[in-house]
Amino acid sequence: MSRSLRVAPECIQQVKLAVKRNRYPSQKALTVDVGLSLSTIKSFLNGRPVDYLNFVELCDKLGLDWQAIAKTPQIESNC
Repeated sequence: MSRSLRVAPECIQQVKLAVKRNRYPSQKALTVDVGLSLSTIKSFLNGRPVDYLNFVELCDKLGLDWQAIAKTPQIESNC
């Protein structure tokens, strides 16, 4: 299992709405509340890879099911 996860492209809008729904006026406000770097928050919100633990923590803080929004790699079968 990879040490990083990313938000699936089809879920990015849902994640950005969760930030507003949780009354964070800015990415900086979320950064301060969670204690992660602004670059980590920006990566998360734009579907770029972030550390697994940070991904889960951000999803928990925003009330999101991390397994539902994580982009999972396609597993190719050689059958």
